[in-house]
Amino acid sequence: MSYPPADDRLRHLIAQQVNCDVDTWKLAFWIANGIVKCPEIRAEFRRIEAAHAAGQPCGDRNCDTCFAAQFATPTQENPA
Repeated sequence: MSYPPADDRLRHLIAQQVNCDVDTWKLAFWIANGIVKCPEIRAEFRRIEAAHAAGQPCGDRNCDTCFAAQFATPTQENPA
């Protein structure tokens, strides 16, 4: 079995990050579960994904993808 499990990957990845700042794995998983199940957060993931899939910036100031694209060297296939 691989870790994190494919059917619960997002929750496990969030719990790993949160676990550095909390006392127990149980608390980390409880927080991660709330994040993963939050409709507003899931909608924001979908919005960002749709913008990137369309080749558009998502508008999130913390987005590494959009930041990197802003400073990418233009090519013949992708002029600025």
